Amino acid sequence: MGKPAYREIERWSPNNHGRGGAKVTNFFLHTQEGDGTAESLAGYLQNPASQVSYHYTVDNSGVVCDVVDTDMCSWSVLDANPISINLCFAGSRASWTRQQWIDRMGRGIEIAAWLAVQDCKKYGFSTNVIAPPYKRGPGISDHRYVTKVLGMGSHTDVGDGFPWDVFAGHVNAITNPNSTPTPGGFLMALNDAEQRELLDHVREIRKQLGPWPQLGKNKKGQDLTLVDSVAKNIAKADI
Repeated sequence: MGKPAYREIERWSPNNHGRGGAKVTNFFLHTQEGDGTAESLAGYLQNPASQVSYHYTVDNSGVVCDVVDTDMCSWSVLDANPISINLCFAGSRASWTRQQWIDRMGRGIEIAAWLAVQDCKKYGFSTNVIAPPYKRGPGISDHRYVTKVLGMGSHTDVGDGFPWDVFAGHVNAITNPNSTPTPGGFLMALNDAEQRELLDHVREIRKQLGPWPQLGKNKKGQDLTLVDSVAKNIAKADI
């Protein structure tokens, strides 16, 4: 996947400060909870009285506003500002359904994925997409991660309807441009963390099934599995 088409505009905000030597480890996505455009939202963020800012504002028309230099902290996520880069989808709401996100911000999501990957590479942290249920670590996530995992604030954006699989698909296509996804493969809808979690669960289930020496042995002297033991007991009971 190549760079998506977009128009980049500088709309610098005074609402920023230095990182104090902190290493950037995360890229966070946000909703506006309003009906603005990338430019109108950036204009609001340029007002010192707003006391808020993001590094980028993006809308579905293909406009990106650079609001705070990524070497500086934006005022987005409380004490997580020093370790993060923050992007806000202008005109978006956390209450949107999956289909509303795709219909109203599909292009913006693709652009956001591109920007996120570029900054992950620039600052040397993982492009892992950390979708709910979250696991703490470096990568790309949202404001709710800051609330739930880092324990800062109470924001819940980007919301339950955000199409993380679509976003992660764009990230994967950008980071692995020569990869050929399996058509219809269900794992394409899972990010790296979710795939690892699924594998861990499968291994745990396999472990519980056995074989277990406590359940006895078969005629070959092999330990029985849980299924073997149940079948043996059913046969004994003549059910």
